[in-house]
Amino acid sequence: MADSVTWRNILSVADFRKISNVRSLISIALQSQYSHSERYRQLGLLFNAEIDASPQLDAFFNNILNPETAVGVWLEWWGKRVGVTRNLLIDGVDTRLDDEFFRFLIFYRAVVNVSNGTAETINRLLTKLIGLPVFVSDYQNMSIRIRIVGEPTSVQIAILKNYGLLNRPAGVLANIESVAPNELVFGFFGSNLLPFNQGVFNPSKNIEI
Repeated sequence: MADSVTWRNILSVADFRKISNVRSLISIALQSQYSHSERYRQLGLLFNAEIDASPQLDAFFNNILNPETAVGVWLEWWGKRVGVTRNLLIDGVDTRLDDEFFRFLIFYRAVVNVSNGTAETINRLLTKLIGLPVFVSDYQNMSIRIRIVGEPTSVQIAILKNYGLLNRPAGVLANIESVAPNELVFGFFGSNLLPFNQGVFNPSKNIEI
């Protein structure tokens, strides 16, 4: 057999002038006197199918090399590369994240690893992670306060506690609180809010990380 293209890769040939008969898609790897033999052609197809590693290479790429499609233990391998693990302790229970949520967390952490620590970046990333409005206040004393409007889930809180996905500058203290605007809020007469013993002054609570 000559060192040349075959019928399986003819569509990617750079120079069709090197192929004796383009229309027939017959490989010039076969000697010309056998090129029209149906048996030889079928044997060639059978041999090529047996040694063709394309399906295995595709599976290797999709299931291992590509983090967008990797699954199982290979997704966990990607998690180690960026610094997250699949198992989390949530409300005292060891919980295993499914592939899709863990994949999101891997890409999220990868972005955090290369992001700066500005208030705008923290706002954008935490809003994407939690799915709730997030506001960052810089107190100009090496501390910031992060307010989440709404109630984060136990999974989201566990992620913040375990991975610290805040990309805040080194040495800066971060206080996180969630604000539940739908709770009963206390107010004085004329404020259209609730009177004594029926509401709270501050409808928020701190999240310890």
